[in-house]
Amino acid sequence: MVFDGTGILMSSMQVLAHEEDDFNRWFDTEHLPERVAIPGFLEARRYESLSTPVRYLQVYNAVDIEALDSPAYRAALASQTDWSMHHITRFIEPTRVVGQLVLSSGQARGAALVLVRLRPREGACMLPALQGYAELVDHSAVLSVHFVEGDAQLSKPVTVTGPHPGSGDCYVIVECCGVEAAKRVAEQFERPVAAYGELVEIQVYRLRTDLRARSLQKSER
Repeated sequence: MVFDGTGILMSSMQVLAHEEDDFNRWFDTEHLPERVAIPGFLEARRYESLSTPVRYLQVYNAVDIEALDSPAYRAALASQTDWSMHHITRFIEPTRVVGQLVLSSGQARGAALVLVRLRPREGACMLPALQGYAELVDHSAVLSVHFVEGDAQLSKPVTVTGPHPGSGDCYVIVECCGVEAAKRVAEQFERPVAAYGELVEIQVYRLRTDLRARSLQKSER
């Protein structure tokens, strides 16, 4: 299976154009290693959108969803560095999703992905309503497909304290062999069955960075 754990944390944002280089240095050299080093975290991947302005996407994998609400993780959220606060408070249209991996089909990672955001009706579950999307792995350009069911209580930007629109949204991640393949899959993606809910957004991203917890452990030896 592509993911070793069932806990998924995703964040995305746009950033101020004149701070983009510093933002990426911060994320790649400080923020990403800090997060992946938290007990229960297994890995993180960073992506950038094909659109302008660029939107950045991070996908973290943890042992389970409990690791994404653990005392260690909450302590990290409460003790941000000055460099972190500088950028976090300047995010443009940030999103944050804490969810459960409910299905993972396929065995390989892709150089690009299609991120599909869905808004379920009250009481609707991804399975079996969206089972047909798992069959995308039969497409020659699709390497794996993952379903992430968001937790409405945990899913919202760290700077938001009250209710947040769309915090209960769910996601389908379609990993593809390249950007052109991902664009074709996005164009052909079918809307969910009406009984499940609505399609909110489809976005294509290319891979930027891949970091695993065991790589950090090796570097510390």
